[in-house]
Amino acid sequence: MSLTLDSLATEVLIKIFSNVRIIDLCRLKQTCRRFNNIINSWDYALLRNVTPLVTNQRSDIFLSRCSRKLSALEQIRVSRNWHIGRYKEKSLLYIKRKFIPWLCLTDESVWISRGRNISNYKRNKDGININANIVLHGKSKADVGNFQLKNNLLLSGQRDGSLWLASVKEKKIIFDLDSCHRSDINSVDISESGNIVVSGSRDDGVKIWKVNNNLDCDPIDALTELQHINLNDRVWRVSLLKEKTFVGGSTSNPILQLPSKNFGLGVLDLKWDGPNFLWSCGYDTYLKRWDLRTGKCVQAFEDPHASAHYCLDYDYCNTIMTGTQLHGRVILWDIRQGHSLQLYFMSACKRGRYRKELPGL
Repeated sequence: MSLTLDSLATEVLIKIFSNVRIIDLCRLKQTCRRFNNIINSWDYALLRNVTPLVTNQRSDIFLSRCSRKLSALEQIRVSRNWHIGRYKEKSLLYIKRKFIPWLCLTDESVWISRGRNISNYKRNKDGININANIVLHGKSKADVGNFQLKNNLLLSGQRDGSLWLASVKEKKIIFDLDSCHRSDINSVDISESGNIVVSGSRDDGVKIWKVNNNLDCDPIDALTELQHINLNDRVWRVSLLKEKTFVGGSTSNPILQLPSKNFGLGVLDLKWDGPNFLWSCGYDTYLKRWDLRTGKCVQAFEDPHASAHYCLDYDYCNTIMTGTQLHGRVILWDIRQGHSLQLYFMSACKRGRYRKELPGL
């Protein structure tokens, strides 16, 4: 009786498959049903040393924004398509009026700000449901400057300096206060517990607030100012971590703890990478990683076309994507390498007469 590969024990096949190239694993999946089932069932063991781009789902924060968990082979396939620039662009919403929207993605829905409204759209297999599921807004008629969603609490800062906080579950405004700042609120953030709020404004100030989350309390008593810090320059971005640490980005101070000597290096977006590291991007055309223990920049990636970076997003592993100032361009970065991997251009911006900006990812 001759010995064939498909007659070997499953444990032996797993050992053999663990030494096979990824492309050969894909071919083996197509040979018979048994090989296909083994590779599908043991793909994470067979590919445990492979770290794909974009599709890393190791972080709970990143996984909370994914509609489903991908298999290891799916992660590699999709990652490869991102790397070589193979994708399809689809318009999900069309807006006649020109807004600067902010976006927030969850595993079930997408939150989008347009004008004074913040709308929730349910995700589906085709993208999103074009009919808004929830629409929230405060009493202010001004546009939304920035908003944050954490643990069913939606915080919004308006262009007239007002702040409002809503419970998404209850669909109820907790507080809506005018004149929290003298000018536009460019950035807000809220702690995971919902007790601390930080806001940054065009009036050069960063304010830290204490929140009373009791829905039955008087709205006037719902927000108490704890601290006001004047940076003597407009503030573009603020960020909270564990309620005690915050960072403010302004035109002349890229990071509050890391003052800059050069004017015009405003930080436009921030992302935490653990308690000691922070990613930033802005007008200086660089994507930077800061070590807050030493106060120094430990990694820096320059835009290949010397454009300002308006926003960034991070998979909390090795992939960062940044939205740039010109031509609707998005850049894919692998932080293990010193250069960008791929550029993506929105087709709507290619057809448009004017240059488009990407303020949010």
